[in-house]
Amino acid sequence: MQPFFTTLKLISRPYSSKMQDLLLPFGLTEVQWGLIRILYEEGPSTFTDIATYWRVEKPSVTPIAQKLVEQELIYIGIGQDKRQKVMHLTSNGVEKYKETKQIVDTLQKNLLIGITEQERQITEQVLEKLLVNLKGR
Repeated sequence: MQPFFTTLKLISRPYSSKMQDLLLPFGLTEVQWGLIRILYEEGPSTFTDIATYWRVEKPSVTPIAQKLVEQELIYIGIGQDKRQKVMHLTSNGVEKYKETKQIVDTLQKNLLIGITEQERQITEQVLEKLLVNLKGR
């Protein structure tokens, strides 16, 4: 395997593990927090929107959303098309986002220590190109 891809793979698991450790006291998993973040930052979204964004099958989103509904962090409403389900944050979900965002921001800021803005931007551009290539242009 190319050293680039080895490094990419090696960073993924420790990052996810660190996120899990930080979010556990808040009763969230990393993926649940990710859904809350999207709904807060992008607004109400359909299951299809989230599945497309995450590059997963739509049924993969359902159990994540159901857990957040049980925790009263999101609710599911009907979209313009009555068959379409739209996820919305509740006021509890907004509060949960705000309190967890601070710890996530701190982790990410600490991970970027010693990395210049130019290095961060170049890395982001490279990762975006990898995503495009994975999708098969």
